[in-house]
Amino acid sequence: MRQRQVEPDGDPFDTFVAARYASLLRAANLITADPHDAKDLLHDALAQVYPRRGSIREPSATESYVRRTMVRAHVSRWRRRRRETLTALPPELPAPGEPAAVPEPAVTVALRALPPRQRAAVVLRYYLDLSTAQVAEELGCSQATAKTHLARALRTLRISLADQRAEVEHDV
Repeated sequence: MRQRQVEPDGDPFDTFVAARYASLLRAANLITADPHDAKDLLHDALAQVYPRRGSIREPSATESYVRRTMVRAHVSRWRRRRRETLTALPPELPAPGEPAAVPEPAVTVALRALPPRQRAAVVLRYYLDLSTAQVAEELGCSQATAKTHLARALRTLRISLADQRAEVEHDV
């Protein structure tokens, strides 16, 4: 599906969105682990930041502000939706007439299994290449807490990826 290109109309925020939309969407995709939720999350974050764009002192801080808004909104949503959602079909089965899903990369599967704050920490630190101090700022926590999230997430990822590797080797 082709996305429509938005032409900026001179507003610095419009220019920012046009330039950084794809990167922010990729980050939202990794944070949520769902492409539909990622678009919603990004659009909600942009809608929240837009009225406050004049209060952002440095234009270079806009991206950080949007990312922080996405992370906090995602964690808030996750806290509200801790219960299971009933669906017509089990999630692993495609709807009638739909093609079978393409297998996801092992890292994406492992990331999806992490709690939201740990997943956000990993995405911010290793995908967006932010420092630990910046990750802590984005998550709204201390550096020690950010390091704890990262350490726990990496330990879980190592175990999960090793288990997946063992399953593949066993099946072969």
